[in-house]
Parts: sequence; C-alpha cells; structure tokens
Amino acid sequence: MEFYDVINKRKTTRQFLDKTVDFEIIKRILEAGNKAPTWDHNRNWQFIVLRTDKEKEYAFEYAKSIADKFGAEKYLNFPRPYPITLGQKMYGYAVPKQYTMLKEAPYVIIPLFKAKELNGEYVSKLNPFATIWCVIENIFLAAIAEGLSCSMRIPLNNEHDIVKAKLKVPPSYMIPVFIGVGYADPKEPNLEQYKPDVNKQIRFGRWK
Repeated sequence: MEFYDVINKRKTTRQFLDKTVDFEIIKRILEAGNKAPTWDHNRNWQFIVLRTDKEKEYAFEYAKSIADKFGAEKYLNFPRPYPITLGQKMYGYAVPKQYTMLKEAPYVIIPLFKAKELNGEYVSKLNPFATIWCVIENIFLAAIAEGLSCSMRIPLNNEHDIVKAKLKVPPSYMIPVFIGVGYADPKEPNLEQYKPDVNKQIRFGRWK
C-alpha cells in the first residue's frame, strides 16, 4: 500500500469483524512501533496484549460502566441554542462503543512508557509522553498497511490507575491509551468529520 494511501485510510474503527488476526501481524505492527523516535534513545517501551474475552472484560470494567451509563439519544437530541457540531455527533456515536470497540477487537494492545508521573512544567518534561505517541501513530499506520484497523481509548479520570493496578503494571510505567486491533466492519457508519484547510493553517515567520 502506498504511504499516502495508508495515511488517508487511517481512522478510528469502533466495529470489528469476527475474524481471526494472525499474531505474526501484531508482532510486525509492534516492530513498526519500535521504529518511532525516542527522546532517551533507550526505547524502553513495553506492550501488554489482551487476547481473550476474559482478559478484556477484566481490564475494561470501568470503560463498560461509562458506556452503559451514557444516554446517546438524550445527548444527541438535547436542545441547543446552536446546531449540533460534528464533534458532538461523533461523541454521541463513540461513547456508547467505548467498551465494545475493545472487547470485540481480536487483540488489544496497551503500550507502556517509562514515567512515574506526568510533569508539564516545561514542554521538554513531557518527552516520554510525546515519544510514546510517536509509537502509537506508527502502530496505527502499520495496522492500516496490514489491512487492519484500530480503535483507541484514552484512559478517563482514574481509569489509568484502575487498569494499571489490575494488570500489575510496575510503578515506573504509565498507560497512554488502549488500542483495539482487528479487521474493520465495512458496515460501520462513516460520520462526517471536519476537514481543515492546510492553507489556512500555515503561518510564515510568525503568527501574524
């Protein structure tokens, strides 16, 4: 697949086919993640891979409780003094699927980066966090190149600590995201998304 085809095909998938994925493909995807730039040159990332329903149900109990509580119809039809935005439409569609998009994926990849806590005092203090997201983007793009797709859930509130404790992650590591990987269901709805105009985003020399 051509590089720009991969870029253009990448999207968050929330419905997967009930189709087995060869684990050798998952390993290639993780190898692609390891090719990402790293600030400390150690590439001391780790990956927890969940495969069974039991593992996913145990890990994502919090996500299920959030999804089950959310009233999509009420949210989408709530009277607003302005037309509903594309972002709100996506939110109303996505939140109820925050559990099933992980549970129904053949594999869930949980990348881990070495940091006891996030310190945003200076931008450079966030280097460990920034580089793990380079890893994550490589994983997304490699999955597309392999004919697969990914879902993505960023831990909400204290979900990070809950899942970290359940999976016995060492104190020196943090979880940035949960990634479901599998074959996308072609019947999943494609919601309209905002398409920025790069010509309006470019500023030469300074902001104004």
